[in-house]
Amino acid sequence: MVTSSINPPIHIAGIGVITGKSVEVQILPAEPGHGIVFYIDGKSPIRADLASVAHLDRGVTLANREGKTLSIVEHFLCAASLAGLSDLKVSVSGAPEMPILDGSAQDWLKLFARHFEFQRPAPSLALKGAVFYRHNPDIVLYAVPDTHFKISYSVDFSHPDLSCRWIRWDSQQDNPALISTACTFGYMNELPALQSRGLALGANLENSLGLTEDGGYSRALRHEDEPIYHKALDLIGDLSLSGINPLSLKAHVFAINAGHSSHVPFAKHLLKALKPVTEDRA
Repeated sequence: MVTSSINPPIHIAGIGVITGKSVEVQILPAEPGHGIVFYIDGKSPIRADLASVAHLDRGVTLANREGKTLSIVEHFLCAASLAGLSDLKVSVSGAPEMPILDGSAQDWLKLFARHFEFQRPAPSLALKGAVFYRHNPDIVLYAVPDTHFKISYSVDFSHPDLSCRWIRWDSQQDNPALISTACTFGYMNELPALQSRGLALGANLENSLGLTEDGGYSRALRHEDEPIYHKALDLIGDLSLSGINPLSLKAHVFAINAGHSSHVPFAKHLLKALKPVTEDRA
């Protein structure tokens, strides 16, 4: 079991957006270099890294050699990155997914704020040069060297507010809440088909933003371009599977019509393009 003689576990419970079933999570700090490791039922470890990625259908699912899986880890990992937390033991019981909570990363951040001292990572990891990844003719990600971490995210969806739209987020100038409060979203007319596949059984108006057929939303947006900021939230969480905090990158990442299935392979390319620490300090 995941235990600590120093700190009592942090506890939170909710439902899974995939299964609709209850999930309980306990979080403990870990020693430096441990990384973020999930423990299924407190004992079967799954590392939060690229090697653990099992599939990327409507979210990130990790797996270990025992066949244990854990889905929807990206919101938690984004919150950990924004809080500067890199070494955690996370015990998960119930449904094999992280609880969806309010559909964003803000509840995780609030939980972390009550128990941890945030340390925003300093820009310390430089790129050897530009990194380019084309997933298909419509989906592209690339990164160029910069002084600190920035995201420019562009989408072109069949929705008036999300047609040829883009956002830019600067880790040193813009409010992290633009990203952390952005809720997961989907087309409401796709929900019956998803649920027939055993997906989105826990989706509701409190944890998901619905895009309606008439070009509207199921509720008022928390802020302008909320769905695109949620794509940036997912990007940060997915890039953290590389074992580095994306906010420590001296890079400007550009994403066009991307998602989990392209974020993760791009993270592998990005990792290979990092300068050694000693070279960057020279």
